[in-house]
Amino acid sequence: MSIYNDLKKFTINELLILFFPFALVIGPIVINFVLILASFVLLKDFIFKKINLELVKTKWFFVCILFIFYNILNAFFSTDQYNALRGSIGQFRFIFFSIFILYYIKTLKNLDTMIKIWLLLILFIAIDVIFQNFASFNMLGIPISISSRPSSFFGEEVVSGAYLTYMSIPIFFYFIQNFNKISFKKNFIYFLIYLIVLFAIVLTSERISLLAFIGSSLVMFLSFFNYKKFFIFLIFFITFFTIIYDSNNIFKNRINDMGNIIMDVHDSSWGRLWESSYMLFKDNFIFGVGLKNYRVDCDYQVDPRPEHPAQFCSTHPHNFLLEMLSETGIAGTVIFYIFFILLLIKLSQIYKYDYIKNNFLFHFYGNILILLIYVWPIKTSGSFFTTFNGSFFWFNMGLALCYLKISFKKNIQI
Repeated sequence: MSIYNDLKKFTINELLILFFPFALVIGPIVINFVLILASFVLLKDFIFKKINLELVKTKWFFVCILFIFYNILNAFFSTDQYNALRGSIGQFRFIFFSIFILYYIKTLKNLDTMIKIWLLLILFIAIDVIFQNFASFNMLGIPISISSRPSSFFGEEVVSGAYLTYMSIPIFFYFIQNFNKISFKKNFIYFLIYLIVLFAIVLTSERISLLAFIGSSLVMFLSFFNYKKFFIFLIFFITFFTIIYDSNNIFKNRINDMGNIIMDVHDSSWGRLWESSYMLFKDNFIFGVGLKNYRVDCDYQVDPRPEHPAQFCSTHPHNFLLEMLSETGIAGTVIFYIFFILLLIKLSQIYKYDYIKNNFLFHFYGNILILLIYVWPIKTSGSFFTTFNGSFFWFNMGLALCYLKISFKKNIQI
């Protein structure tokens, strides 16, 4: 009843933000509906002067807008101009959604309620993944993916591990800050939820998501606990993964395959895609081929190793940096990283304020960590410019900016 009573105090805009993680589960149509609706509301309120842009009159915002306009202009010189334009213009909905979050979350109390509801959603998805793994269908009867890896409500798109990782990391950061302040019972419940989510991510066999979750967990435990407790958690991880590795053949094969890829990246399936994207970048060094044009221009390249069994081209390079370089060129990549560095500099100003209160600082850390994971160049990744994959970056960016906004205020409502 407490959460229900808190929800009655939400504005329509806050309910829309609350709904967004649910939209990510439902699918791209609903995600885009939320993004576009939020963009229209933001623009409407700006036009009618209900809000001003004082909070975003900063260097990072202007460089971000410059990046979008750069890609729009670049699209006119692309092979597939329509998809390049559509992808470039579509980036506005992401940055507008981040600004929407910045402006329309009014109090930390409401954000606290959102986080608790999102935790319940994450727990539900994790349980559904585990159920589907053992029953071969999920709670709604959706069958397990063709690869026999559980995907919950995402169907043949095996992205449930990515969803659980990118949604749960900031939330677990949020709750661990209260570790020494709440009862043993609550700590036990939160740790149990953590284990359920970890187990679900393992079952999906999404290797990068699992590595991101484990790495973030180690950062979280090392930052909050002493070395003795951290060592205990480290032993737990080693034991846990040894047991899973020995008992789950799909997980075992995926880990072994990842080991083989690391040992010989150039000859791996990922190496083939990275080779083709690097070749495209060399041929289009300054401006790239345009957003969503790797998939088009790659087919016109001469495969240097046609006898190789792995495919030379795909829909995207499966690497953030190579996607940036091949599709936006060195110019676009530099603009994006300038935007990102300026954003981090702006967010670092949170330390100028008395903000270590109300137990939200660790959630802010988790948001920043997601942004850093996204731009980390040495990993495989989904396409940054697609609806589902891009959403987590801009969603966490909006939440981090919201914390910065609230910390500016002399009186924090909670």
